[in-house]
Amino acid sequence: MKTSFCLPSLMVVIFLLKTTRSHRQFQDFLKEQLQIHYLKRGFLEPVLLQQKALASVWCSDLSKITEFVAHRYSQSVGSIARDPADMFRSLLLMELLHERSIDTWVHSMRSTPIFAVLSGFLPDDVPGVGTFYDFIKRLWMSSSTHLANKVRRPRRKPKKGKKKGEKSPLKKPGVIKRLVDRYLEHPPDFHSRPQDLFQKIFKECFVVPSAKHGILGDISALTIAGDGSSVRTGASHYGKLICSCRENGVFKCRCPRKFSDPDSSWGWDSYREEYYFGRTLYAFTAADSPYDLPVYLHFFKANRHDSLAFVYSFFDFIQSNPDCKVAQCLLDSAHDAYAIYNLLHRYDIAAFIDLNTRNEGNCSHQDEILFSKEGIPICPANHIMAYNGFCKDRQRHKWRCPKTRKTWKVSCESPCSDSPYGRVFYTREQDNLRFFTRVPRASALFKARYRRRTASERCFKRLKEDYLLERKTKTRNSCNWYFRAYSTAMCSHMDAWIKHLAINMRPLILEWSAEVFPAIS
Repeated sequence: MKTSFCLPSLMVVIFLLKTTRSHRQFQDFLKEQLQIHYLKRGFLEPVLLQQKALASVWCSDLSKITEFVAHRYSQSVGSIARDPADMFRSLLLMELLHERSIDTWVHSMRSTPIFAVLSGFLPDDVPGVGTFYDFIKRLWMSSSTHLANKVRRPRRKPKKGKKKGEKSPLKKPGVIKRLVDRYLEHPPDFHSRPQDLFQKIFKECFVVPSAKHGILGDISALTIAGDGSSVRTGASHYGKLICSCRENGVFKCRCPRKFSDPDSSWGWDSYREEYYFGRTLYAFTAADSPYDLPVYLHFFKANRHDSLAFVYSFFDFIQSNPDCKVAQCLLDSAHDAYAIYNLLHRYDIAAFIDLNTRNEGNCSHQDEILFSKEGIPICPANHIMAYNGFCKDRQRHKWRCPKTRKTWKVSCESPCSDSPYGRVFYTREQDNLRFFTRVPRASALFKARYRRRTASERCFKRLKEDYLLERKTKTRNSCNWYFRAYSTAMCSHMDAWIKHLAINMRPLILEWSAEVFPAIS
């Protein structure tokens, strides 16, 4: 029986969380129910058709979720709540099977028993639609599903004017340096945010197991690729009028309006070369992962520059993953700011960042020698100097006269040094973090490592194209956006487990069939 009490304009239902089953007990339940409802009756094909979904729930241990969400339930009174692990597993299956909404998913479970069994429910005891929505809100650590007030003034759509392929510029020069300096002096304390439970479940139940499987690369020297991607909201940017201006004949007022998705804003999509209304999803991807798996997700305003989103996300990722040592960071030209190089240098992380075209010219060093846009010294005769290795004793890179490289076939009428060894020049990372990177930009190693930056783009492709993050539903609040983004990322990890571990459920299904109906095998 449900226990409830009334507050002014609010009804609260209290649920008691009972002791839940382990993952091994869930596997036993799965085997038993499939035998009862399908295999004993000779229905083998429906089970074989759902091998991928069966393998996904079979190898993913979600029993820790109950421990994570226990504080969101009553500990003494109330009706017995649904198992949080089963509820979460069912919602993940909904994403795996590309169901459009919770309504259609509940209908599918009630009409097709195998979906209910794979979720962990008895076919005649499937939760209702409202139960799933209540569960998602229970994972959201806030009373409101939005982060901002729903009533605000409308924002004008920016005027067109950006060039083809051009990224959105920073509105306030120097803001990255001020933010980095403040965070380095007083590290931010990320706690009590609405999305913390989503992030914790994603880390403990998916990222950590993937690291144990060895599909994220070397955790003691992790390489991450950071990037942002546009996510369009299902809400309108016009908002709903709450003033009486139109009744008075004023049709173009700037009065506050009520927005169904107040956390969305206008932003520039450099890939599609258009403005969009929605959010920016910033992600860190394990660049050395053969499956391009995400390890961190966070939503920002659509007009938030990627460099600012990186600084916030970097400190959040470092604090939430203290056991993980980041060794290399791969970023695109939107992150080409000296403050970001300084930040990575302070944390002893090698920066692999593409140079922004706004600084294509050569730079000088103490009026002595010029450098190309990649940070390579140029001799007085205007020849690119030859890289000659790294001096570990003095922590500097060595460059020699190109004449010493016979394969280059460089001729010089007025050499700048009489020595047969040729002129030598040294560069240190501390002299200019942006140009004199730890791994020289012109080296083969830099180019080979930087190619892995596209892992972030392949990761977004998985979330947005394979799991239809944008087009599947008309999501209009931050709670559901965070849940959908993290659930699609979790599905990517499960797909990688199945492929990496070569999980094949067919022999196991046939073995279960032989136990109850030998004729089938």
